Formats: sequence, C-alpha cells, structure tokens
Amino acid sequence: MRKITLCILSVLLCGFQSGTVRLAAQTAAFPNFNPDPEALRYAALQEPYSWQDLSGMALWASGVQNRDAYLSRIAGAVRTLQNAPDLPVDAGARGEYVLAFMHGAYLKRYAEDQTLLSALLDNGTFNCVSSAVFYTILAVAVDLDVGAVITHDHAFATVNTGDRGRANNAALIDVETTNKYGFDPGTKIEFRNEFGKVTGYAYTDQADYRDRAVISQLELVSLILANRIAYMERQNRYTAAIPLMANSTALLSMRRERTASPFFTDHQESLRICLINFGKDLERAGKYDTALQYIAMLQTRYPEDPELAELTGIVVYNAVVTYLRQRRVTEAWNYLTGHKQLITQDHFTSLSAHIRAGELTDLVNSLETSADAEYVLSLLHDQALISLIGEQKAIEIRNAVLNQEAVFISREQGLAAAIQFTEAVLAMYGRIPVLEQNLNVFCSNYAGELHNNFVTLWNSGRKNEAGAFVREALKKFPQSRLLLNDLKIAENR
Repeated sequence: MRKITLCILSVLLCGFQSGTVRLAAQTAAFPNFNPDPEALRYAALQEPYSWQDLSGMALWASGVQNRDAYLSRIAGAVRTLQNAPDLPVDAGARGEYVLAFMHGAYLKRYAEDQTLLSALLDNGTFNCVSSAVFYTILAVAVDLDVGAVITHDHAFATVNTGDRGRANNAALIDVETTNKYGFDPGTKIEFRNEFGKVTGYAYTDQADYRDRAVISQLELVSLILANRIAYMERQNRYTAAIPLMANSTALLSMRRERTASPFFTDHQESLRICLINFGKDLERAGKYDTALQYIAMLQTRYPEDPELAELTGIVVYNAVVTYLRQRRVTEAWNYLTGHKQLITQDHFTSLSAHIRAGELTDLVNSLETSADAEYVLSLLHDQALISLIGEQKAIEIRNAVLNQEAVFISREQGLAAAIQFTEAVLAMYGRIPVLEQNLNVFCSNYAGELHNNFVTLWNSGRKNEAGAFVREALKKFPQSRLLLNDLKIAENR
C-alpha cells in the first residue's frame, strides 16, 4: 500500500472541481428586486382614482405589456354602461345594475386562481379579486363610491350609497362580485344557495368585524400581484415571484390610508422573506456556490440579517457534507477553509470534525497491511484529534482498525499470532463484539490446522508423535471437538 498520511490539507480559495451537485463556482442571473418604474408611478397617484387609472393599474398588475387593446375594450364597456337608458339614478340600484351587467356581458366561469383582469376580458374566467377589480372600474365609471373588503382568504367590493364624503351618513353595501346575486348578499336566498357551491367560500357578514378589513382601491388592485406571487411561491418559482413582490412593495409604498388588515402591515418584510426563500431554493437544489453569491448580494441590502447568516451556515454545511458523501475529503476541507470567514467558529469546528472523521474513515477503508493499521491507531493517540471528532467516534474507528489489523496479522504471521493479538486487544479494551467473532473464527481455523498436522503425522506412521502432538494442541483448545476426536483415535490404536 502507498504510504498513508492523515492529510494536513492546504487552503484553496478557488478552482474547486465541479461535482454532480455543482459545487464549482457559478455565475447566475438573480431575480430583479428593483421595482418597475410604473409601480412607483401608480403608487404616486392621488385618490380618487379615475376608471382609467384603475384600468391601467390593474392591467399592469396582471402583467400585460401592451395594454392599448384591453384599455379599448374596457372603455367600450364603460361607454355601454354610461349610455344605458335604464341605468338607475339611485346609488344602490346602480351598484346592482353594474353587477348584473358585468355578469351578463363578461363573467363566464369562476376559477379560483384566475386573478388577472386580462384573462377576465379574454375568456370570462375570474376569481374574487379579478371580478372585484373589474366591478370597481365599472362602478367608478358610473360615479359610484366603491371600496373593498378582504377576509383571511377572500375579497369583495362595497358600495357606499350615502353622499360622497359623508361617512357618517354612508350606507355600505357588500358586493360579492363572484356571484350575480351578490349585491347586498345577506338579503338574497339565491345567493346563499349558489355562492358557497361555486367558490367554496362562506359569506362573511358585516357584523363579523374580526374577519373583515376595509381596504382601499389601490390595495384591492395590489391583490392581483399578491395572488400571482402566492401562486408562484407554491410552485417554488421565486425567480418569477420576487420581481412581482418588489412591484407590490413599491405600489403600496406611498399609501395615504392604513388598514387594519394584517396582509398590508409590512410588505418590506414580505419582500425580505421572499428574497431569502429564493436563496433557500438554491441551497435545496444543491447550487451551493450560487447560493453563497446570492446571499452575499442580499447582505448588501440586509447587512445584519440573522436569517441570512444562518442560511450561509446551512449552505456551507451541506456543501461540505455533499463532498464527504462523494468521498472527496480533500475537496470538503478546501471548501470549508475557503469559506471559513462566512461561518461561526462553532460551525467551523463542527464541520472540521466531520471532515476529520471522513479522513479517518477513508484511511480505514484503504488499509492493506498491519503496518497501515498501526499507523492509523497511532493517530488516535492524538488527544486534540479525539476532542475534535468525539470520543465515541474515535472508539468506533479504533475498533474497526483493530479488527482489520487482526485479519492482516492472520494473513501475514499466521493464525496463532492473530489469536495472540486479538486476545491481547480484548484484555486491554474489554468486549469488542466484532473482534470476539474474529477470535472464534481464528481459533476454529487454527484448530483445523492442528488437526491437519495430526492427520499428516498419523498417516505417515508417526503415531506416537501424533498422539503427543494432539495432547499438546488440546492444551490450547480443550473444547475443540475435532481435536478431542483426534485424541480418541490416538488412544484407541
């Protein structure tokens, strides 16, 4: 065997070989977390919003790049409504008329994830958000005072039937826009029979203040982005979700209103979480170097974030462990020392122990002679090494090496030497089951060798010598049935 050495590994800061888990340095295009300038333009708009403002904002939030055709179709719907000869003068009746018009001309099929205003206009599919946004656009166009409400999993519109700007005299009416009977829904049996079956939601009555939060028209439009983000996060598509989160954060950054809804409490925090989740996604994919590059970029934005520091430690740990599983111990050490400055000393010490244990395991698996085994055993006298890898691990490695050494001695020096060595080890260290099993095998095989020697002497006519030989052999192996039978043959000649 080649000379075995416990590697004192040098520090390499770059040039790692790539493995099946892409441990080599990588460059990647990270998701953009700078907002679209349009997000800031819409955020700066002042209430009250026009229907044109809301239309452009909602189509932008839906991801539509060329909005002219959609704006033209919305304008056509607005003209139809405004010019309708039977459009009621009364605000409440007008609000109900808009809902009926929308369902009659545009809304065809409820689809839980269909939050885009563009898709509603294209094929009539809608959910609570897209239908509430479209209702708001149309209602504003016919001079209604429209608001919105969210619950923990649902959104709908409201119409203020009182005088505009006189909240004390206002009468807010709920408009469940997903249902054609949804105007003032608590009063309609048809609504209650149909709504839950179609949407899976239950109507949240106005008296249930704890599960309702009034939101602004801007916040309602932002739910288009929120639903898109949630859909992408469920699929771990953080590259696509992060730009949307940046846009949502920017859109809500200049709000004059403040709602009681927990959803709108801290969008900057939601963005931070989304950004970190992308780093976790890189780590789970085994793109360790890319993950570290990404984390370093994030730390320029969040320099003292403990979650980023923790994620860095996880990335380095899993990269090192991956190398060790591939039996690439030298590269594991190079990776750890090359990234030592990124992790805590305790983390470094723990990983060093894993690597040292991996080195020793590799040495044990590479043993070829008893001298090799003695060399590894000499390493285990180093108290610093034992402290690093742990006493229990050191004992496991020692026992494995002693077992290998006993086998080597049996081949190199014979079974008698192997038996003597094994008995001495057991006397020194106490019970080691694998060595006890080997000792039984050695003894059985050695007794077989002695039997063969007896047979050779006996068959050559040297019967007295054979008898003396077997009596001496039984002193070593008094329980050997093979030798006891040989003794009977010798005594009954």
